[in-house]
Amino acid sequence: MRIYQTIHKYRSYVPLFESRYGVTDSMDFETLRCLVIDDGYASTYILQPALDHEPKKVFFTVWDYDRLQYLWAKENGLNSRDLVEIKLAQIEEYKPDVFYNLSAVYDDGFIKRLGKRKDRKDVYWNGIIEPEPRTFPEYDGQLTLHRPYIDYWARRGLKAQELQPGIPDAWSSIDATQKSIDVLVYGQYVSGMFDKRNGLILKLLRYKGESGRDVRCHLDYKEQRPTIFRIPRLPWTRVRLPVVTFPRAVIRNESLPPLYGDALYRAIAQSRIVVNAYTDNNHSFKSNMRLFEATGLGAFLISEVGTYPDGFTPGVDFYTYRDSAELIAQIERVLGDWPAHAEMAAATRRKISRLYSKERQWRSFLDFAESL
Repeated sequence: MRIYQTIHKYRSYVPLFESRYGVTDSMDFETLRCLVIDDGYASTYILQPALDHEPKKVFFTVWDYDRLQYLWAKENGLNSRDLVEIKLAQIEEYKPDVFYNLSAVYDDGFIKRLGKRKDRKDVYWNGIIEPEPRTFPEYDGQLTLHRPYIDYWARRGLKAQELQPGIPDAWSSIDATQKSIDVLVYGQYVSGMFDKRNGLILKLLRYKGESGRDVRCHLDYKEQRPTIFRIPRLPWTRVRLPVVTFPRAVIRNESLPPLYGDALYRAIAQSRIVVNAYTDNNHSFKSNMRLFEATGLGAFLISEVGTYPDGFTPGVDFYTYRDSAELIAQIERVLGDWPAHAEMAAATRRKISRLYSKERQWRSFLDFAESL
């Protein structure tokens, strides 16, 4: 079975990645793609053969990473800078049995441009947690890590399956015994769906100042400034005030730049604690990439109270909290007896790496695709 898997970029990732590795147009497509894969971008979601550099099984790409896709177009004689056209051409060239799209929420209805073929199954993954899942009935199958979505789709007669992130084999070589960071927080800092989490981060920064603990918040945010003048339909006339209205000054002054890929994974491994918080829409069920990154890289996880994927046992594998006061109490509990909690973190790492291996994720994906 041949699979074409694609994902979108995070706004801050590409500049950080290219700066770290000195990326230039002198690279060819395959060299750059291998570098993205080896750096570990979104690796918990990437299928095993792609991580193993087996493009005949899984052709993986970041469809809106301009430089990467332009290289493919140039090498394949496609005179286009249109990223949608390039993606269409890649699929036509590769002729996959399965088109696996992790960007259905973000790609402006690409599946309609692609069209249906009898010899290809189309599957998308949606982990964007909202009151109701954005659903794309043009696809043959739906995948998600958010269990309530499965029931929603099943009630509407749509084929769906839970597919949790997987722990890459390469993580086993990352040393998690040398800890230099007390508490690590990382991820997006945006208004709206993360308001509760944003408030929690502010409390953690206050705790950092009061306790003297090494609390590091690596946040990805975009500064917002109010518009004071704009002529309709003429975007270049927009004038903004110099005042930043989001995020607050304390976030801009005390947070650290975002981390992705290998740089993030090594920071997690060097951290005693990773704090996990969810969107305002998650409610009782809790799963995200951070859950697997923290436990799979040997940090002690402290996460929200809720129902977790199979195998995650609160009080044994990690601790939970209901509010900022309980979170800080749990942080002090862990740091107050770190040797014991280091052993718990190591045991959880072994357990979750076994339960959520890449091989298991791959087999689960294949079984679902073959059932369509």
